[in-house]
Amino acid sequence: MTAMTDYLQAVFALLGPGEARYAAPAAWLSLEEGLGRTFPGDYKQIVDAYAPVQINGHLTLSHPASS
Repeated sequence: MTAMTDYLQAVFALLGPGEARYAAPAAWLSLEEGLGRTFPGDYKQIVDAYAPVQINGHLTLSHPASS
């Protein structure tokens, strides 16, 4: 039997403690309504914890509440 990996916790362990600059559920709701799409909850948790950030020079995460 293979153990399930908690990928969200693995990301947090890899990146270290986030600064949690934003706690703006209304910003997510507005973005999702505008796009007609819902973002995965784990993605929103990562962005809430670390954005705005550029990881390894390749992945840029921006928060919908940031300017």
